[in-house]
Amino acid sequence: MIKENEMIKRREFIVEAEKDNQDILYDWISKNRNQLVYVSNEKGCGCCVSIFEIEGEEEIVETFPMEILI
Repeated sequence: MIKENEMIKRREFIVEAEKDNQDILYDWISKNRNQLVYVSNEKGCGCCVSIFEIEGEEEIVETFPMEILI
């Protein structure tokens, strides 16, 4: 639920399918899905890159581990 005066952020996350990057991405989405306003379907191929658009409160979006992004 969005709080009054809360800043909403929309981001596109692009993650290469290497190491544990996709697991980290999917875990983060799963953990935060109920607090996000919008989560797109997978827009990447999934075999070499995963792409999701998300929208939610700034304080939630900013918890994403940016070090796994391309």
